[in-house]
Parts: sequence; structure tokens; C-alpha cells
Amino acid sequence: MKKSLLLFVALLLSGVVAAADTRPREIAEAEQVIVRTFGRLPEQLRFVLARPDASGCDSYAVSVEEGRLCIEGTSCVALCRGFYDYILSQGYGVANWSGNRLELPDRLPDLKRRVTRSPFRHHLYMNVCTFGYTTPFWDWERWERELDWMALHGFDMPLAPVATEAILARVWRKMGLTQKEIDAYFTGPAHMPWMRMGNMTGLDGAPSQEWHEGQIALQHRILERMRALGMKPLFQGFAGFVPEGMRRLYPDLALTRTRWSGFESNLLSPLDPRFVEIGSAFVREWEREFGRGEYYLVDCFNELDVPFGEKGSDERAATLRRYAQTVYRSLSEANPGAVWMMQGWMFGYQRTIWDPHSVEALLSGVPDGKLCVIDLAVDFNDYVWRSENSWNYYSGLYGKEWIYSTVPNFGGRSALTGVLDFYANGHLGALASRNRGELVGYGTSPEGVENNEAVYEVISAAGWSSRRIDVLRLLHDYSRARYGKSVRGVDRFWRGMLGSAYGEFTNNARFRWQLRPLSRRMPTMGINDNYFEAIEEFLGAASELEAQPNYRSDAIQYAAFYLAGKADILLDAAVWATMSGDEEKAALHERRFLALLREADRLLASHPLLRLDRWEAQARAAGCTEEERDRFVREGRRLISVWGGPSLSDYSARIWSGVIRDFYIPRWRNFFAALHEGRTFDFRTWDEGWCKTDTLSRVKPFAEPLTAACKLVEATRDITPDMVRRSERAVCCWLPFDFAQERTRLSFTIGHEQFRRMRGLRFVSLRGSEPVTLEKLRITASRHCWAEQEPALRLEPGGDAVTLRVEKLEVEAPMAKEFTVTLTLRGRPGADNYTAVELLY
Repeated sequence: MKKSLLLFVALLLSGVVAAADTRPREIAEAEQVIVRTFGRLPEQLRFVLARPDASGCDSYAVSVEEGRLCIEGTSCVALCRGFYDYILSQGYGVANWSGNRLELPDRLPDLKRRVTRSPFRHHLYMNVCTFGYTTPFWDWERWERELDWMALHGFDMPLAPVATEAILARVWRKMGLTQKEIDAYFTGPAHMPWMRMGNMTGLDGAPSQEWHEGQIALQHRILERMRALGMKPLFQGFAGFVPEGMRRLYPDLALTRTRWSGFESNLLSPLDPRFVEIGSAFVREWEREFGRGEYYLVDCFNELDVPFGEKGSDERAATLRRYAQTVYRSLSEANPGAVWMMQGWMFGYQRTIWDPHSVEALLSGVPDGKLCVIDLAVDFNDYVWRSENSWNYYSGLYGKEWIYSTVPNFGGRSALTGVLDFYANGHLGALASRNRGELVGYGTSPEGVENNEAVYEVISAAGWSSRRIDVLRLLHDYSRARYGKSVRGVDRFWRGMLGSAYGEFTNNARFRWQLRPLSRRMPTMGINDNYFEAIEEFLGAASELEAQPNYRSDAIQYAAFYLAGKADILLDAAVWATMSGDEEKAALHERRFLALLREADRLLASHPLLRLDRWEAQARAAGCTEEERDRFVREGRRLISVWGGPSLSDYSARIWSGVIRDFYIPRWRNFFAALHEGRTFDFRTWDEGWCKTDTLSRVKPFAEPLTAACKLVEATRDITPDMVRRSERAVCCWLPFDFAQERTRLSFTIGHEQFRRMRGLRFVSLRGSEPVTLEKLRITASRHCWAEQEPALRLEPGGDAVTLRVEKLEVEAPMAKEFTVTLTLRGRPGADNYTAVELLY
């Protein structure tokens, strides 16, 4: 009897185990995402795997009955997105880079079954550049968190280029290149995205072989998890860029020298049979290591000129068609099922090069269904280039599949920016367009992440919606989920931000103190009264939300960014006080400006993300030797400061503790010292020097950072634009500091409406004793020249204002967001001349 009972129990248990083993893998993986993200699997939750419909678009359904939450989804990602949609909309939790939260009530209120069906087959995530500005030093633990974040936010098509260089090196070694020749081509990890796109080679030195082997092991884990989650990774393909050593192996090799921002690379001609040979060998080697792929990202002309014939010519069309055929053959000969993924950035950024004739020729070289264009920057068409959307301009992309995507971040910049209403609803215009063609996907392609978290909540929600989203409602739900309850001050914060930073899109989201002194850029981020009042409202909710960790970290960030905005006002006030000769007022503004930056740095020392020590710890941990660890730290510093070339300095613009106190503040101290002593300063050399160090000064964080944040915001309310004493129409000025040599080029920016209305410039001498001569004026925007004159105007100190009528050129291009005015001035180095430049309408 006892044996029979034991046998029965054993059979029962084996049946339970068997039942568990037969459960769909998608459900088990979705459950693990939730456990890893939130630390537990809610008892009330049940996942059900549903059958997808014929459209290929995922869907999920959410319902609660008798306190039991049921999520039905057509894929693992759909199940994760369904759960996340539920907890977000009900105020129960969030998954954010800076902190997660999940607090479910003991009994869930009943909810009628609600079905959500995405209008898209693919949900793309990441940009080639993300792998430089954010991920280059990530380990598996950090990648695992990001993959879970993707699944919960509904992204199922991530870029996956990790270990590309290790596989390329294998192919090139088999062809006969030496390791030295290969290493001369490779950059450090943080600059590899631009090497992959043919923009540069060699910067900061190749990583060690041990590092490459570690990347292969890391990529195996990444891809294993992506596939387990049902994602569709985008691998890197061969775009034709090769090391200089190829000339030794093949003296007859047809190579074109490409140039980009002061860097060069070698592009193998598509007419050369070795293009297909190398491309196919790469795909075979990749798939031997990582298994079969389907989607391969190949970018051949990223911000490069087309080196084939004149625009509009039959020669160019034929060569572009042949080029596309060659790239596709390099994939299909190794994998007949491969789909070429192409970033469409250049179709908007370089539209005067990529006319419809050229684009149609390029795309026609690949069979339909085998090429998918990522329309990378739809937000740029609307807010920067002010040009027609690509799907309209290029007639639905000529029958090729395409993905609607946005670029909400450049360089991993920290500042708050992004038109949230556009990110929530802009895709509806594409869905409704008669030129939508083969619109198959939706995505976001930020150059850097771990910033502007609310922007990505809005973007991810839009990818699963075919109806207009109420942005204020979504932000209300998001805040309730992030902080645990609704607070009026937070709702008012979002209304204010929609009227300022989150109602404005810019590719230049930087404060002026983050630019090299004295760069003269117009404000671009919507920093206005609404911005400051919104953050004051947010901090005003501290008494109600101070117990919530997510609120505390947000309050620290917003307070620091409040001080950052006030610091810009003080910097402007200090310069214009100097212009007018009020040295006492200038010194007061200068001291307060530097003090605000110090306090912002100290606040951010308590933030979970916005710290240089975190970035450098990742870089150091990624190195395999002490020398390599130090080199990675220095390369990381280079990327977020001088970048690698003069035209890209200050591009990345991080508002980070450590960067503020060790880079920005000393740089401004050098400026003020030079200003007071009547001399110039070599900032390029100083900046490069900072990149060659790897030491970080210490800072003592506030014992109570939330209390400090509230006090600092309150104490700086008095700083307003009224403190800046300048003419209403003044857009620029110069002073002795600007004259480093006999001829000086001075640039400033104006907005499109200012350019449209302007009729000329007026030069008003404020003080000084030495004349200067305006030799040349040039106005540029979107790679076009809009005005160019050589007036030879002599500008005498103390004399009458001098007017220059600007003669605009006829340019066949849409009105840009910003225009750069460049003045060439001649005067004695350190010339005693203080002049304001005003716009005339």
C-alpha cells in the first residue's frame, strides 16, 4: 500500500513537471523578464500565448477577473508589453534606467478585456551610434537589464553589432592581412560605430585580442537571450570599408578615399569582385560563430559624398544600381534568406545629393522584400530640416519595405528635449499617407540612451497604437506609476514642460556653458519661464513624494538642470556686463555662475546615472590589461568632450557629476582669467589635455540631496533674463578675447524665422580704442550657403553704428531650423574692441 502511494505521488509529480516542461517557452521567458526586473513574479498574473493573425503584427489582451490578471500575447515581447502596459496605465509600476518600481494591491480590481494590436510588424530599437555613446563598455549584467527593458517596452528588433570586429579580423587574417595591419584600422570601442560606417579608422588604438574574444562570448549571451525573447536582431554586414593593408595584398584594388570630419577611410569599389568575396566571407564566418541571421545592417554612404558620376546622370544611376546589387549579393550568396537593412539618414540629411533619381536607382538594385529602409530621422524632417517626409518625397520608397523611426537623442546628451506630442502621434500621419507603401515597422534610433526617460515611455507606447494618444493622460499615468500616487504639482510640471523643453525638438540640446568659450549659439531647448516654473512645481511636491526613490532621483536631476539653465543666464549676464565695462557686476555674475555649476555637480553626485565615475568604471572594467583599462578611460573622456576632431568638440555634452567640476568649470575659469588679463586662451589644447588624463577629483555629495535640491531651486529663483543688459536685437558680440591672431572667424546662430525676416546686420561699438575690419560674411545651413559677401567694413570704436545689408542667395533647399552666421574679422591680436552685432529687420 505504501509503495503504491509513493508510486502515485511520483507519477503525479512527474506529470506536473511534464506539464511545466510543455508550457510555451515564450511564457517562461516573459515571466523571467518580470522576475529579473522587479524581483518577483506576481501571484495574480497568468500569461496565455495567443496565435498571431495573418498580418504578422503582434497583439496582446489584458483582463482582470476575480483579482486574477490575464495577459494574452502573440509573442514573448507582446506578453511583456501587455504586462507593462497594464502596470503603467494602472499606476502600479515602471521599468526605467534610473530605477524600477512594482507595487500591486492585494486584490486587483476587475478590468474588462482590452485588446491592443500593433499596426507594425517590427519594433526597431537603437542606433549604430548607441554602441559608441552608451554601450561600448557594457558587460553582460548591464546588457541583460537592457534586453529586459526592450521586451517590456515592446521592442523586438534591436541592433546587435557586438563582436563585428572580431569576425572581420578573422576574415582579413584568412585573406593574408597581418594583425598589425588590422590593428592599424581598428579604433577603440567607443568609436567603432563610425569605423563601421566608413567615417574613420585607427583612433585611440585597437583593443587587445583578449577583448575581442570577450566580445564574442558576450555576443553569444546577448543573442541567446534575444532569440529566447523572440527578438529579431540586426547584425552588421560588410559595407566595403577595408584596411590600408589591402593595397599590399591586391595592388590593383579599386579603392576610393572617403573623408568625414577630418578622418579618412578606404571604400572598396562595388565593381570589384572582391567586394562580394569579402562580404560573403564575413556573413559565413559570422553565422558559423553565431548561427543563422536574417537581417543585416549595411550603411555605405553615411554622411559621405556619392563618388559615382554626376547627379542625374545615367552613369550615377547605373553605378548605384550595381552597388546595391553587389551589397545584396555579398549577403545573399552566403545567406539567400538575408534581408539588407539600410539606414535612410542620408536621404534626409543630404537630400541635395540623394535626389529621387539616385535613390530609386540605388533601391532598384535589390529585389522587393530583400531590402528594408530605416527612415531614421522623421523628427528631423519636421523640426530641423523642415523638409518633406521621405515616404512622400521618394514615392513610398519605391516599393521597398521601410521602418518609421526617430532620433530623439544625439551624442547621449543629458539635457531635456523632445516634442512629446509628436513622438506620441507623429506616426499616425505615416500610417494614413497614400504614400505609405510597404510601411512594416516602427522604431526609435537614439544615439545615446539613459536619459529623458519619459520620452521613451511615450515613444514605446506609440509603437503599439493606431489611435491618437492623450499625452497629458499618459504622463499622468507614468508619474503615478513611477512615484506611487498622483500629485497635482507633478501634473503641473508636465504641462509646463510641454510648453518648454518637451515641446521643442533640437539636435543641439546643450547649454551654452557646455560649449567651448565663447561659442555663440542661440538657445535651442525651450528653456523659458515655463521650464523654470515647471521644475519649481516638481520640487514643490517633495513633502508628498519624498519617500519614493524614483521621485528623489528625478528631483535631483531636475534641480541640477534648473541650475544649469540659470547658469546660462548668469554667463550671458557676465559677458554683457564686461561688454559695457561694468566689471563689478561682471565679477558678481561670474562668481555666482561658477558656484551654480559646482552645486549642480554636487547634486548629481547622488544620481544613479548622471555621473562620470559610473562611465569610467564601466570603461575600466572592460579593459583586459592595466594599459588597456587606462586607454579605455581616456577614450571615454575623448568621446564626451573633444570627440576626435575639431568639428565635433562638445558634441556629446553630458550633464554629469565629474564632467561639470573637472572639465566645464576649469574651462570657464580659464576663460574668465584670460578675459580679465586681456589675452586669449588655447582651449583646444587644454581640452585635449583633459582627455589624456584618467584622474577624477573627489566631491562630497549632499547628506540630504533632496533637501539641498529644494533649497537651491528656491535660492536661485531671482536669476532671470532681465539681468542680461543687452539690446533686444543683439545676437552676438565680440571683445578682445576673440582676437587670437590677425584674422579671426567668429560664428553665431540664428533661428529660421530670424533669418527669414532679417535684412541686414548692425555693428554697434560699445567701447574700446582699436578698429577692426569686417572682411567677410557667410551664412550657412543644412550644408548650403545662403549668403556670402566681402564688405571690407572698417568698424571704429566709439563711432556711429555701421549697417551691412545682407544679400541672400537663391538656394533650392527647405528653410532650416538654424542658420550659422560666420564673420571674418581683421584686427590686431587682443584688439581693444567691444562691439555688439544686431539683426535688422
